[in-house]
Parts: sequence; C-alpha cells; structure tokens
Amino acid sequence: EEGPIPEVKSQEVLIRVHAAGVNPVDTYIRSGTYARLPNLPYTPGADCAGVIERVGSEVTKFKVGDRVFTLKTVTGTYAEYCVARSDSVFPLPSSISFEEGSALGTPYFTAYRALVIK
Repeated sequence: EEGPIPEVKSQEVLIRVHAAGVNPVDTYIRSGTYARLPNLPYTPGADCAGVIERVGSEVTKFKVGDRVFTLKTVTGTYAEYCVARSDSVFPLPSSISFEEGSALGTPYFTAYRALVIK
C-alpha cells in the first residue's frame, strides 16, 4: 500500500530504505508473542540501511546523500522511507553493502554491550 513520505522533526532524518533487516523483536511482534503489541496501523521493522533524503533543522552529523544504517527508527523500515532520530543513525562505509548494513546493527551492538559494557 502506498503511503505519504514521512515528515522529519528537528533531530530526525528521513532515510530512503535500500535494505531492511529482520531482528528477533520483529518476528515476535509479527507472531503476536512480544510483550507489547504495537498500535495499528503499524509498519514493522527497526533495522535498515539506506541513504539520507532529508535532515531535521538541528541535525549536523549527517547530510542528504549520506549512506547510513540504523537499528532504531521512529517509523518502520518495511517501507520505501523511514524516519529515525539522528543519534540512532550511523555512517555506512561504501565497502559495506546496504544488505550487510541492514543486518549490522543488532548483532554489533549486542556484542559491544556484552564485551565492552558488560
């Protein structure tokens, strides 16, 4: 179903999704077994990689055209566009594909928390 392109707030970015990842929480929500169910209508997905299409007025870390990945979004990633807070978005090097980038966030930060933060 076609929908409008989401608007961004001052600290958010609009990402054109090139690849969306699937993390365990996505599967729990879809199966109805997650502790908190989303309000409907709902677009699933939290992980993606893509290109910045628009930046909020207070965003200084990114510009239009930057390759990025994220694992925490305001709107779902199973769409052509998604919105994320700029502090939840990370640069995606050109040596990493969008498909790899969409699967990077959840395992990377899980390992980082386990090994570094403990």
